[in-house]
Amino acid sequence: MNTKLKNKIISISFIGILISFTIINFISSDKEISYYERRKLEQLPTFYIKSLMNGDYFEDFEKYVLDQFVLRDEFRYFKALTSYRIFNEKDNNNIYMKDDYIFKMEYPLKEESVYNASNIYNKIAATYFEDANVYYTIVPDKNYFVCEDKNRLLIDYNKMFNIMKKSTKDMKYIDIAKDLSLSDYYETDIHWKQENILNISDILLTSMGNNKKASDYDYTSKVFYPFYGSYYGQAAMKSKPDKLVYLSNKIIKESKVYDYEDKSYKNIYDDKAFDNVDSYDVFLSGAKPLLQIENPNNKSNEELYIFRDSFGSSIAPLLISEYSRVTLIDLRYITLSELNKYIEPKKDADVLFMYNTLVLNDSSTISR
Repeated sequence: MNTKLKNKIISISFIGILISFTIINFISSDKEISYYERRKLEQLPTFYIKSLMNGDYFEDFEKYVLDQFVLRDEFRYFKALTSYRIFNEKDNNNIYMKDDYIFKMEYPLKEESVYNASNIYNKIAATYFEDANVYYTIVPDKNYFVCEDKNRLLIDYNKMFNIMKKSTKDMKYIDIAKDLSLSDYYETDIHWKQENILNISDILLTSMGNNKKASDYDYTSKVFYPFYGSYYGQAAMKSKPDKLVYLSNKIIKESKVYDYEDKSYKNIYDDKAFDNVDSYDVFLSGAKPLLQIENPNNKSNEELYIFRDSFGSSIAPLLISEYSRVTLIDLRYITLSELNKYIEPKKDADVLFMYNTLVLNDSSTISR
């Protein structure tokens, strides 16, 4: 076959492929959500003359085409596979894998952010909880358990913890990091496994002066599979999915959650939420600014306030047995100025600040 004919065949084949992809994209239905990437996909932008003239339309249209491109997940997998296996890169867009676990690099340590977080704790404690028993703990992200790996750029966790210890005032630190391991976390997600943190619940309860522990109670478990965590789609490596498990018993089943956002009562667990973009919403229906759990089986009138992120959603159900009421506040979704509308703590209430290291290293999310 002569060179001219070969080039012509290659050119025709290439044009044919482009035309085929164009036709397939045109006739394919647009997707609203990518469950692998855990996000909403761009939709066809509305055409306006103004957006056309200032260039916004073409920018939005480009995002739409990239999001709705057929075989998008396959191309992302091929790119990631090439980065790891052919070019031997240590990470792909700051995502890396080790022993089947998926991680997202966090670097560098932002000391000002950590100081800011401690100042927020101090301000809330002094303003609202002068007569309360105030505690704080730090939930390590998964990178904490591989921080000795010299091939990664990771934050100095010891320095972060020391900053919090020396800058928080009149509150007791509860160390849980030493009692956690990487196996307590999902392989494809940022969070810890609820079924693995009964010991952490015990540490928190006993440190706050409770006589009974979470492990003193019996539980049943419910398993959901497959669970594709938040890092699954970012890694694009078609990893083995996790199992999501929640623990329940009579106390948890009979407790009710009041959601101040939509002014309604909910159950502790929402089975239907497993089909959400974020399946972790099974725990307390996902991200909420303010929730109050009422436990009718506890008549002590003891109260617990937890300032928390999403890690708190799965551990809170294991703490409610020892309290009549548990109030959960997520400062990422409610401003400090709004707190006085909802917080009227009784004397000697327990208060727990519990955010993970990623939030402490980006505390602007909790200081609105």
